[in-house]
Amino acid sequence: MQRYSLCGDWMLRQDSSKELLKGHLPGSTYLDLMVNGKLEDPFWGMNEERSKEVAHHDYEYSREFELTGEFLQAPHIELVASGLDTLATLLMNGQLIGEADNINRTWRFDVKPYLKEGLNSIQILLKNPFPYVEAKQAQKPLQGMDKKAAANGHLRKTPCHFGWDWGPSLPPAGLIGDLRLESYEVRIDQVHILQHHEEGKVRLEVTASLMGDTVDALAASCRITTPEGNSDTYPAELQAGKIYCNITVQDPKLWWCNGLGEQPLYTLEILAGEQDSCTKTIGLRTIQLNTSPDEWGNQFRFEVNGVAIFAKGANWIPTDSFVTRTSYETLEFYISSAKRANMNMLRVWGGGYYESDAFYELCDRYGILVWQDFVFACNSYPFYDAKFLENVHQEVIDNVSRLRHHASLALWSGNNENELFRTFWKKGSEIYESNMNFYHKILPKWVTELDGVTPYWPGSPSSGSLEYKTHDMNRGDTHLWQIWHGMLPIEAFRRYPTRFCSEFGMESMPSMHTIRSFTDQMDLKLFDPVMQLHQKSVGGNEKMLFYLLAKYRNPKHFEDFIYLSQLVQSDTIRFASERWRRGMGRHNGALYWQFNDCWPVASWASIDYGKQYKALQYHARHFNKLLCISNDYYDDRVDLYIINEYPTEFKGELRWRLLTFDGTLVSEGTVLAAVGQSSARNIVTLPFSDILKGHRKEKVLLQTELTQQGSSLDEKTYLLVPDRKAALPKPQLSFDYKAMGQILRITVSSKVYARYVYLEREGITDPWSDNFFDLLPGREKTVEVKLPAGMAAEDAVKGLKFKSLADVEPKNSLLMDRWLRFSMRFKKINLLTWIIFKILL
Repeated sequence: MQRYSLCGDWMLRQDSSKELLKGHLPGSTYLDLMVNGKLEDPFWGMNEERSKEVAHHDYEYSREFELTGEFLQAPHIELVASGLDTLATLLMNGQLIGEADNINRTWRFDVKPYLKEGLNSIQILLKNPFPYVEAKQAQKPLQGMDKKAAANGHLRKTPCHFGWDWGPSLPPAGLIGDLRLESYEVRIDQVHILQHHEEGKVRLEVTASLMGDTVDALAASCRITTPEGNSDTYPAELQAGKIYCNITVQDPKLWWCNGLGEQPLYTLEILAGEQDSCTKTIGLRTIQLNTSPDEWGNQFRFEVNGVAIFAKGANWIPTDSFVTRTSYETLEFYISSAKRANMNMLRVWGGGYYESDAFYELCDRYGILVWQDFVFACNSYPFYDAKFLENVHQEVIDNVSRLRHHASLALWSGNNENELFRTFWKKGSEIYESNMNFYHKILPKWVTELDGVTPYWPGSPSSGSLEYKTHDMNRGDTHLWQIWHGMLPIEAFRRYPTRFCSEFGMESMPSMHTIRSFTDQMDLKLFDPVMQLHQKSVGGNEKMLFYLLAKYRNPKHFEDFIYLSQLVQSDTIRFASERWRRGMGRHNGALYWQFNDCWPVASWASIDYGKQYKALQYHARHFNKLLCISNDYYDDRVDLYIINEYPTEFKGELRWRLLTFDGTLVSEGTVLAAVGQSSARNIVTLPFSDILKGHRKEKVLLQTELTQQGSSLDEKTYLLVPDRKAALPKPQLSFDYKAMGQILRITVSSKVYARYVYLEREGITDPWSDNFFDLLPGREKTVEVKLPAGMAAEDAVKGLKFKSLADVEPKNSLLMDRWLRFSMRFKKINLLTWIIFKILL
């Protein structure tokens, strides 16, 4: 096998223009137009609106390349293109070689008849997608909430390219994957690795298809390399154009999701003589989705190596509106951030992509399970059309075959919210029957044939059967948007005993660092046009203010609004996650919406587009700990729980102390804490009447600590009243610092209690080891951060800024805040969504 990459420099032409511009593939029209100075950054200011016009054109990418006679000698030469975006016509040396119409596929074109020794040329013609979908919609309309958006279901292009409630409408054209020529006599295709776990060993059943000539004469083999680097080679059999090999791994090192163990990885090489080879990295593990009947309905619980887990994590969207500029380093930043936040699962949302190989490899390495949606979202699709269905079938073959070996792959899910959208379709209609039949019958059959191991679920949300309603608290997974879209209070999460919540969320503002990436406007305000444009959830800024005013006063300064909005978001996700984790066994997962952003925007993300951690990302590390303290909030008492996700019983001590804000001890106690495996337990209830000892609850804090044999395992601090009612003193924070190479270590202290201490320094963009933390009176807190190249520690501390909750100045009177909150419910679409979720849902 010889490969010739066609990635790199290309030439770009718009429509029939005579002007040729420098282009690059993988890449997109938007990126190349920016590089050539033909387009201002669509993310800057108000540019998005005028940048939309770019997508309404045809484009041509072209280049020349040279081939040797040796390369042309092989009997088979194919052009391999993955991620052509999207309506593409391909020509080689001026002759048509094929067409493509699905960004999610890997296309192969026989090009041997069209190539020559020496100089060759290739052209990729990319059609404007809008006339195509409009014509299809006029011919046979698809149905959805929005007819214009529904039309996009006719085209296998990334759904969120056309905009979403967190992303811009900037549909690119180009290539998101690889483009190469392959010259071969025989090549390996469709590698499938089945694991059979037996006592003390794992047997690997390896099969691979061979494409090409003289297949039966090959001496095929498989080589496995252990995590320690020891290798063994096994002979393989050849039968009917396929390689078969059985490998037994003695004393296997099992792969575990983050928190439960290590992630040892084995390397498996499949060798087709000297003709071709293929390498797969695998982890030895079992994965199951338990949906058996129980006392509430049906379970929905993932089990890794037979151990039941509580899935903690978030929803993953494309990392960029122009995804080819996402580097491996950026992907690793995100996946390592998930691990750091004690997550064990990411849901790859169905309105984006089947992610890159690098994404899944990183999830394998960091122990992050992947819930993988098929790319269908919030729409109906023409599955009644045989040609469309076959196109989708090839897409499924390509992606299931590519991803099925990954240790991190935990679930194939049919779609995002399409079952919810069936309410817009008439039952018995062609659209209704073909769509439901696809997710519940056709697609699971394909997945079973291609994978046979990874669990399948009809969609998200789904009860698993059309016999039950889609949002069923007793079975399946749910998307709970009553809090946010329905504008119910955060505490309303108590009403929803879901088996598994795969979407819930609260918006917050991005960091000031990220805001400055799209505007230099001074004296920013929440409802300025530039801030409204960088908010894609209709009525979103009003909803943020609505929820902020339920917890805090309306701040005087814009940067304080950013700070408070992030605290509201963090508290919302913590409250819901802990509510469900306290009921492990009945409740088995909490994946918040969303983990990341594709552009600088106010959204539900916990890491903004500028790769800045919000308060939620910092706090998740603490409330997601496998063993931790949890408090169920009430007006007259504290209920302290211990959450234990480990598959072993925990025994230790829970110590609590009630302190005034200057550190004076009011009352204290220590109780034994025993919690069974993979469960949670209420350890102690502290009635306010017993612990306050005459003190006002607005002027005290509860400090808790979980210990075992003298070692501190978790600490949490709680107020007895909502933050806005607490009589917090204004702290005078002091700090020392120490430089260790490029690492800056800051030690902060305060004589009085400081709530949600936030550190920032302009120019420092790496995440701190901790932030938005509580500082107890007389205690020190040490945090670290990596300094950017060229910044000395002495200069860094000069610009260091500290903020605590007590430093935030209110803008209005309490009466004005109440009126403002009331009025937010009646802005734009907010009243409508409130009515829908209040009455209909």
